[in-house]
Formats: sequence, C-alpha cells, structure tokens
Amino acid sequence: MHAVVEAVLSAQDNHDAAPSGIDVTISLCGSAGDGANSAGMILNRAVALMGYHIMNFDSYPAEIRGFGKSVAHTRVSDRRVLTPGAGTDCLVSLNDPHTITELGKLNPGGVILYDSKPPDYVEEDQAVAGWIEPGMVAYGVPLRELSNEAVQSARARNIVGLGVLAGLFRMPTEQFHDAIAQRFASKAARVIDGNLKAFDLGCAYAETQLDKADQIDFGGRTQPRSREIEILSGNEAAARGCIDAGLRLYAGYPITPATKIMEILAKELPKHDGVVVQTEDEIAAIGHVIGGGFSGRRAATATSGPGLSLMVEALNLAVMAEIPLVIINSQRAGPSTGLPTKTEQSDLNLAILGASGDSPRPVLAPADVAECRLLCKVAFELADSLQTPVFVLLDLFLSNRYEDVAWDGVRDTSFGVHEPVHAVAGPEPFQRYAITDDGISPQSIPGEEGLFFTASGLEHNELGMPNYSATNHQRMTAKRFRKLATLLERWPAPEMVGPDDQLDVGILSWGSSIGAAKEALEQLQTQGIRAGGMFPRLLWPLNELALRQFAKRSKVLLVAEMNAAGQFASLVEAAIGRRVRRVAEICAGPMPVEAIVRAAQGGDQ
Repeated sequence: MHAVVEAVLSAQDNHDAAPSGIDVTISLCGSAGDGANSAGMILNRAVALMGYHIMNFDSYPAEIRGFGKSVAHTRVSDRRVLTPGAGTDCLVSLNDPHTITELGKLNPGGVILYDSKPPDYVEEDQAVAGWIEPGMVAYGVPLRELSNEAVQSARARNIVGLGVLAGLFRMPTEQFHDAIAQRFASKAARVIDGNLKAFDLGCAYAETQLDKADQIDFGGRTQPRSREIEILSGNEAAARGCIDAGLRLYAGYPITPATKIMEILAKELPKHDGVVVQTEDEIAAIGHVIGGGFSGRRAATATSGPGLSLMVEALNLAVMAEIPLVIINSQRAGPSTGLPTKTEQSDLNLAILGASGDSPRPVLAPADVAECRLLCKVAFELADSLQTPVFVLLDLFLSNRYEDVAWDGVRDTSFGVHEPVHAVAGPEPFQRYAITDDGISPQSIPGEEGLFFTASGLEHNELGMPNYSATNHQRMTAKRFRKLATLLERWPAPEMVGPDDQLDVGILSWGSSIGAAKEALEQLQTQGIRAGGMFPRLLWPLNELALRQFAKRSKVLLVAEMNAAGQFASLVEAAIGRRVRRVAEICAGPMPVEAIVRAAQGGDQ
C-alpha cells in the first residue's frame, strides 16, 4: 500500500498566493525499462503533496521488460479529476521512436521535451526533433549528459526530465525531493542522493538555459489542502476493501489486470488471520472460494474475462447452494486473450447472465478508486446477507489508475444490508432453504449440532434434498430471485446529476466511464444544453422504476460504455421499452469525453 501523504498546508497561509486554473496533463514516454512509470509515480506524489488533485493512468505493453512503448500519463488539477484528459499538454521523450507515435496526442501549444544530445547518430525520421510541427513548444535538453553527471549512467534521464519540468513550470521542488526519497527509500543512500542530484541538475538547467515559451505555470506555490490523503490505485483500494470486510480466504490465479489484488493480499491478509492460495487455474480458485464461503469464512477471488469464463460452471453451484462469496472481475479487452493490457467494459453480460439456467446474483460497479474500497466491502455484506455470490466489476483503467483520495470525504454506508439470519436448532429437521418472503433463509455453519443439511448443485427442497418436481423448481427459483428484489428495496436510488426537471439530454453510464460522462455533462451545460445524468453502482438488479422516470424526462437518452455491443444499453432498453442512443467505444483506453459530447449534440433520436 502507498504510504499516507500528509497535506499539512494551511488554507489561510496559501489561499491568496495559490495559482488558480491549473489543469495540466503530463506524459512521459519511453521503452519498457526506461523508467517512465517510476518517474510518473514520483510526479504523482509530488503534485499531491503540493495540494493538487491527480489522476494517473499508465499504458504499457503486454510483453516483458525491454519491449514496447510505455507511457506514464498524469492529469494535475486544482479541482477533482474525473478523467485522464483527452490529450497531452507536456510530453517528455525518453525514447524518440516511441514518442513520435505520441505526438498526435499533443494539445495545441503543447510542450515536447527531448534529449538534445543522444549518444549515437540517429536517422532523421527516428529523431523526435524532426517531427516537431508549428504550434508545438519544443525544448531540447541534454538528458543523458546530465544523468551521467549525476549518477555516472543514463539511468536517471527520467529524473532529470522531472527536474526540467519543475524548473520550467515553476513547480515547488521540496515536494519532488520528498517524493524521490520516498520512491527510493528501500535503496542505498547513494541511490537517493544520485537521483536528487539528477533532479536538481534538470531544474537548474531549465531555469538557466531555457527560454520559456509555454503557458504552463504553477507559480512556485502550493495549493491549500487540510485533509490527509492517500495516492492509490483501484486494485489497491479493492484489496483494502476486502481487508476492511474481514476477508479470510482469497484464492486466485494470476491474470492481468487483477493480479495486483492477489499480490497485495498475499502480503497483508496473513496479518489479519487470513490465507491466500495461488491455485493452478481459475477453476480451482472458484472451488476454494466456494469451500470457504460454505464453511462460514468470508472468501473472494479476483480475475479478468478469460478467468471468469472458466469459473461460470462452479459459480452456478454457489447460486444453487446459496453460498456467499465475492468475485472481483477487472475487465480487459477481449474476446479470448484479447488485449491483456487494454481496458474495456465488455464482461457485463457475462457477470449478469453467464450461467446455465437462471442464476441470479448482484453485480456492483464502482466509479472511482475510493468506491473500489467501499463497494468491495459492501459486496461481502451483501453476499453474507443474501447468501449468494456477488460481483464487483472493475476494469483495467480503474484497476491501474491512481488517484488522490481523502478518506474523510468518502461516504460509507451499509446500504441497508442486515445481518445474516443464523438458524437456531429445534425439534424439527433444519430447513436450510426455507421459503421466505425475502428469499433469505436461516443459515448455519456446517457441522453445528442440530443444524445438519444437504447442499448440492441439484434442485432441492427446503431441507436441501434433491427434488425434481416442476412445482418445487418454480418455488425455489422464485425464492432465489426474491433475493434481488429484497436488495433492490434496500439499495439507495442511483446517483443523479444535473437539473431535476425536463432534460434535452439524459446520460446513463456505469463503472469507470462515469467520470467521462460527468465531465461531458459539464461541457454540455456550459453550451446551454440541459443535460443530466444517472449513474447506478448497482447494475443488477436494475432499478427499472428509476430508469423509467429518468427516461421519461429525457428528450434524448444516451448510454455511454466501453464495449461494442452496448451491453448496458440493451439492458436499459429492455427495462424502459424505448430505444437509446449508444456511445459504445472500444478504443482500448478510457471512455473519451468528446465521444459522449458529440453523441449528445447529435440532435433528436
């Protein structure tokens, strides 16, 4: 876990002097192993210490070190950041050929920083300097030369580049020093000192050798912030939520982008009387978790689409036997192995409908890093209360992105979940699957005296004994579905944003795309368009009443998500009996704000 970042700045001391209107995107581009991602993490921590909000999202190849392009992308703002931004305001080149392919993302007037003294002759078409166009602000800096001066090698070029940015943009250096020391805290003192020297050389070079021609200026001051914050990823937050919930058994098989959850829990869970098992495959993982839930221990696994596909058969057993467990699914681009390091929201149908027969289970989807922690915790409460598997849908963008989070500002709630109903032994045989109004039966820990029962994947009667009659199957199926109805009654109404009366455009979105939808709403409202949004975190069961009410007051209803089929849009159309306008993007990256804005501006349906 990332260490707590203490924001000790006083609003009174900094309010008048703090710059306003900061909203800058910075990318460091190199080959895998050039340190772009490491420098990006230092940048994140430094600007957070200055009091700014950040969102960092790195892209990297599926191959091992030494192959492919790696880009660390951070958006810095004095307001809460909802998306990583459409383009780049400043691009730092640690590898010219890779950076050339990123130049198209540079915003008008954007900065390109490149090495002015490469060690060898470079063909013109491979040198980024040969691709600089009018409107770009280019700075050539001897990154390698300054790195050699600091650490006697080229390894610190990335840190030199950070120093140049700090000097150019008048960013306070104290926070960078702290961030560098923290990043290399496990290294020898000479490593920390060398990197600090590399940063200072870059900063001094920018201040004395470069003529500033860009418009980015932090004013040399920090932002007021009185809250204690953390910088962490969605996967780190999800792992934290599991620990908060009292997870005792985690079983999983490594798979991008969910592996980090298992890595964190392998280190942290034993400290909380928990066990982590790395299984031979995903089928074994879900088997372990079912066993844990059956024995009364909170149990979970995390996977991605290919792994979830293997778990479906055993998942049905958990639904039929009413066993609580949590599945965290971090979606990536598919089908099959697909694009392992690219993001998508295309497992929604699999999470909701992937089953033989009717297999009802709740599906949750957090919108940001803080909600990854909150909803993972809530998922265990739901699983125990409803006696069923519960899904939490992340995606690669949400799993891997970093945000600054002030936990004292994060809403925590039980969402109306009640404590599980524990059975009491009596003279009659224990009806583990008793028919109830809310679908929730009394339960016991296997082996409790007087509370023995049968559990299997076969349809059964209230005692758990196999029963194949149509009448019994209808009663038990209805019982299992009543759990979803019970949940829907207790779950709060979906989040609403914008005017509460008639709308020109109503926007529905889910998961990590909610940030882009909210930013699109802001743009549409500034254009005089009456736009509003509804953003559910409970994707199944759907709150059909809320959807119909929102659709009724929306002249155009738009659904934004990252899959080609418009999976959520299809569910919405079935619920409201009306066609929607689909923004179904599969761009291998986060949902583009401009795609939502364009669709909303497209006129009536």
